[in-house]
Amino acid sequence: MTDAVAQRNLDNTLLLLQEAMPQGDFDLIRSLVTPDAPIRRAGFADLYALTGDAIPQSGNFVEWLEAGWKVLSAALTDQTAQARDIVASGNTVMLQFRMTALHSGTFAGAPATGRRVEWEEIGVLHFDDEGKITDLWFMCQELSLAEQIGYRTRLS
Repeated sequence: MTDAVAQRNLDNTLLLLQEAMPQGDFDLIRSLVTPDAPIRRAGFADLYALTGDAIPQSGNFVEWLEAGWKVLSAALTDQTAQARDIVASGNTVMLQFRMTALHSGTFAGAPATGRRVEWEEIGVLHFDDEGKITDLWFMCQELSLAEQIGYRTRLS
């Protein structure tokens, strides 16, 4: 793989996370992701499961976005993603990024607070030779966000 391929894949990752997903641009998302790309672990799925309002944790990424992301993005508006650490090697991109959003709707059972919330997230994306994403995996700080929107934890 060349440096140009790794750079293209890095650019497509940032385009997905910083523009397409926060803006709900499904045409752009479909141009960046293969139709059968699986999501290996969807962000916030565990939090939703704990609060009784489950969203899929895995499955087809585009289908998940159309069903699950719309729910999330309606509750967490004005989203921004800031890449902090990002490594692209061939057809794999790994990154750590900070998400911020406005908690403006019911999220995982918690009514809107009107406050800005933030969390860290890690993603691993795989690409085909044409630069389309073929596989995605995300892990986010669900506990941190849960506390920011009003859930309190107790350790016994």
